[in-house]
Amino acid sequence: MLIPKNMVRWPLLSAALILLSALLASCAQGEAHVTIHRNGTADLDLSASVSRRTLELIGQPDLPKQLSDILQRNGMAAAVEDDGSQTGIRATRHLNLKDMADRPITLPEGMELEQSTERKFFYTRYHVAVTMDMVRLLRGSGEGNDWSQSIASMPALAKKLVERQMDLDFLLTFPIKPGANNADEIQDRGRTLVWHLNLFSDNRFETSLAVPNVRHIAYTAGPALLLLTAGIVIAIVRARRRGRRTR
Repeated sequence: MLIPKNMVRWPLLSAALILLSALLASCAQGEAHVTIHRNGTADLDLSASVSRRTLELIGQPDLPKQLSDILQRNGMAAAVEDDGSQTGIRATRHLNLKDMADRPITLPEGMELEQSTERKFFYTRYHVAVTMDMVRLLRGSGEGNDWSQSIASMPALAKKLVERQMDLDFLLTFPIKPGANNADEIQDRGRTLVWHLNLFSDNRFETSLAVPNVRHIAYTAGPALLLLTAGIVIAIVRARRRGRRTR
């Protein structure tokens, strides 16, 4: 299993979250789910929806189509979903983390990454923390300057009302159970971490992952297994000898 230095492609994910937050400013629901696989690949799945009436009231009836086009230009398979009363977008992308492991990480304004590595004999523990400011991300993206200005100028009461109506989650699924983290929820027997995102304040994601050092374990376990096998053989031989003596 490969766990690259950056674990997931944060720039792509942040760009997607920027676009989703534009829908969320319209009191929408959305989810961003990153699933990391044992073979060194990952799947990014994004979805967001909002009532058609809401988009018409704010004068943005074509917002899902605009966001879908932007995601497609960023290499994602995106499409508009519309059931008559609700409209939104769904976007996916398959990522090869092996190709990204040694690439430099370029983060947009509003996102900060902290990472460290703790090497032990039997395992290597990776610590990752990401701090994300939605308003700064919108402002620096170039795609949502109008949205960032309107969000920043909202009175406190209006922000609280919007917070009550919006629902955006970030899910991160690992191939093995992660260690210490600050997730709001834990699913899938501990493998999936869920954070509830806030549009008006900093969002911080913290997690750690211990990856076994297979070679070290094999080097240590190999002799131990040989000793154990030898011990079993010796015990069997002794038992047979005792059996013969008692006959």
